[in-house]
Amino acid sequence: AYIYLGSKKLGGGSTTSGQEGFIVDRNFIVAALSRYAIENMGDSSYYRSKYNTEMLYVDHSNHRVLIRDKATNLEEYLHYDLLVGADGVRSTVREAMVKKHFDFELKVCDIFQNFKAVHIERPESVSPSSISILPASLPHFNGICLPETGNLINLSFGFSRNNWSKVADDIKSDDPTIVAKYFKQNFKAFKLTDEGYADLAEQWTQQRWNRTGMVHCNMYHSLQCKIVLLGDAAHATSPSIGMGMNTALRDAQKFNELLDRFDDDLEKVLPQYSTERVPEGNALTDIALNLYCFDTGTGTRTMISSLVRSGLHYFFPKLVSAGPNEILARPEFTLAEVYQAGCEQGILTKHREINERIRLQTFEKETGMVKEIEKPKPIGFMLAAAVAGVAIVRMCLK
Repeated sequence: AYIYLGSKKLGGGSTTSGQEGFIVDRNFIVAALSRYAIENMGDSSYYRSKYNTEMLYVDHSNHRVLIRDKATNLEEYLHYDLLVGADGVRSTVREAMVKKHFDFELKVCDIFQNFKAVHIERPESVSPSSISILPASLPHFNGICLPETGNLINLSFGFSRNNWSKVADDIKSDDPTIVAKYFKQNFKAFKLTDEGYADLAEQWTQQRWNRTGMVHCNMYHSLQCKIVLLGDAAHATSPSIGMGMNTALRDAQKFNELLDRFDDDLEKVLPQYSTERVPEGNALTDIALNLYCFDTGTGTRTMISSLVRSGLHYFFPKLVSAGPNEILARPEFTLAEVYQAGCEQGILTKHREINERIRLQTFEKETGMVKEIEKPKPIGFMLAAAVAGVAIVRMCLK
């Protein structure tokens, strides 16, 4: 991964593990999995594809699910031995765990960010095979850049909702010319061609501001319900660090490894899966939310201190540890280890405290719990006004 602090490019290079990394569009992964299932299991009596089907309800007591065909509206129950909940942030499978387990902790919320994403031609200075993280890449915005096929990049920018009034009117404009000019003047990480700025601005103005959700769970399985949660159903996250799909694929890989290790004994596999994946999933969501700060000033100071740390680590690697941004996408580090580094260096703990306060204050205002009132004038000013008033009255009486 690379990180751009202003126009300065940090990170990249080979990993110490010797593993090769790839950046792949998630749609290609989904298509490949579907194709593999059809080609390798299509003739099996154990395989039935149910595309264009909606899951309505999980009858966890009888280990069956109620589904509806979207084309015919016909409903039927399907029995299961194991139900894999990979059905996203609004998971129907996960609801069964909420109903069954009083000790199941679940939090679903939005990422407190508005964002837009564009797909444009890759500039020569941008890596064709690595993630590029773009903190404070525009005033009040953080960004991320992902390479795609066809020499394109997916360029996403988002800002915290409390900063809506501070975001420049030019970037909110529906006029592509104004937006292109704004990016050309304010985006410093890497330069685009005139055609690149124009393409970016055209796509930017043709879409609304997007929002998405986050999920936190304290366990990813239920032996009684015979359920296991993977991907967004377990740990939907902000796209700010580009690690959501990676973590979902790692869930599947780890679950498969555990099935092999315990000879498909779900009594052993499911608890061990939660033990190994819950720390990673919750580390993912916390890092994605709190690596950046909703307060622009604090975020800028963190960016400067990260730049200093990066330089010191380069010259004195045994004395100064790398920052969480630098080790985030390196396969030799788990997300839990990145999280621990961010906490030990005070970044995540400081940002979390500020972000939670700002989020609560915004919620209070949006829901009308707290109404904005005119601030009282300073006591000193009031005393001075009173003294002046008395003096004027005395002059009039004379």
